[in-house]
Amino acid sequence: MEKLDKLVDEKAIREKLDRNFGEVRDKFESARKTIEEKEEDMSKSIKKKPLEWVAGAFIGGLLLGSLFSRRR
Repeated sequence: MEKLDKLVDEKAIREKLDRNFGEVRDKFESARKTIEEKEEDMSKSIKKKPLEWVAGAFIGGLLLGSLFSRRR
């Protein structure tokens, strides 16, 4: 009887793990698709206005450099 209870518990645990793994896999795939879409949108935006993006990156680099180089 004890072996049967243990087997049922293991089966229930395995089913729950499989279900949770499926949910995690679905969320991971959803996140991957969202990232790919954002990457594609960003690429299109950079291709439309490359000079603005370079200028923005340059200014952002200057700001970050000035923040991190401050000595107290």
